[in-house]
Amino acid sequence: MRKSVLPGVERLDTLVQKHRQWDERIKELGRHAYLTPAEQAEVRELKKLKLAAKDRISDLQFASK
Repeated sequence: MRKSVLPGVERLDTLVQKHRQWDERIKELGRHAYLTPAEQAEVRELKKLKLAAKDRISDLQFASK
């Protein structure tokens, strides 16, 4: 079993909502002409969280079948 990068976030609807929020923030930052080092780090972290959420969403959907 994989170690969760998203502790405490187990509900499917919560994961989907968080995934959308992180995606919107990434898009918002992508509209900037340039990113500060802190913003670049934020984008990297958001992408990791988003990918982990996507994996967990898939796991939960598969388990519910």
